[in-house]
Amino acid sequence: MRQSFEVPWKLSGLNEYTRACRANRQLGAKMKRENQDAVLWAIKAARLHPMRCPVDVHCTWYEKPGRGRLRDKDNIQMGVKFILDALVEAGIIPDDGWGQIGRISHDCFRASGEAHILIELEEA
Repeated sequence: MRQSFEVPWKLSGLNEYTRACRANRQLGAKMKRENQDAVLWAIKAARLHPMRCPVDVHCTWYEKPGRGRLRDKDNIQMGVKFILDALVEAGIIPDDGWGQIGRISHDCFRASGEAHILIELEEA
């Protein structure tokens, strides 16, 4: 089974999340919750169905430059944490451990419009 969904905006990157966690533990938790809720909203809008594990995950990140430059690829790809946690919370996968997640792959492109993320799931 294959399914996909799109998050119609960018998620916080590693640098933003690290700063929030260092500033205040509650601020870091709030940022994680907000990002995870954004992904959860997109999952519900796509009406995904539970999947048989292991599941391969492919994320295509479309980034729009902020302040004249794009965020580093490794910085934005940490958002897969928010994505996997939301998939578990939504009941699409039972957990995000080694037995449930197969390959995780990424592509990164400059967005011609607004920043967004396409997530493709496939039963391995």
